[in-house]
Amino acid sequence: MNRDAIIGCILGTAVGDALGLPYEGVSAKRSPRLLGPPDRYRFFFGRGMISDDTEHTCMVAQSLIEANGDTNLFARRFASRLRWWILALPAGVGKATARAGFKLWLGAKPTNAGVFSAGNGPAMRAAIFGAAIDDLPQMLQFVRASSRLTHSDPKAECGAIAVAFAARHSRDHESVDANLWLAESRSAIRATRAFGSCRRQTFPSKRNFHSAARQQDY
Repeated sequence: MNRDAIIGCILGTAVGDALGLPYEGVSAKRSPRLLGPPDRYRFFFGRGMISDDTEHTCMVAQSLIEANGDTNLFARRFASRLRWWILALPAGVGKATARAGFKLWLGAKPTNAGVFSAGNGPAMRAAIFGAAIDDLPQMLQFVRASSRLTHSDPKAECGAIAVAFAARHSRDHESVDANLWLAESRSAIRATRAFGSCRRQTFPSKRNFHSAARQQDY
């Protein structure tokens, strides 16, 4: 586990979140005229503000610490935090995440709370997995647990995998190689498809994982 990578991931998420929040929902054509370039904080009189992206990243990090490698315990701890977070009626919360939070209050288990949506909720909180977890199959198990808590569409999980791999790639390489990152992400997605991304909750050993990735057509 790389302490500097974890700290950098959380701080980078917060800074990028605060810089980008004013542009959320504004078209690429309008944003330069309306706001200018995202080179400084523009949310309120030169100040920035974080959103649910950073809040979820912090909740995931706290739940990872408490879980100590146990995926099921992580899901329960994150679900507990998500339930109380929803009660605050956070601005900008996605429809799928809100529905999943209310399902948790109605007694749904973490494995059954997700709704069929390909929204970006799982992706926005996935970078911390790539920064914090060294073992690849274990990282993907945690990405899956986090994703399915709110979103059951496999496309949402695939987006989260790509973000986790972006953080992992940045952690392990001095310079970013976009083609290598893409190849690593696609390989992982192939393996999740080979082992039934819609049905199975666990991943195979690292050796079998890479074998499945090579055999699966994407």
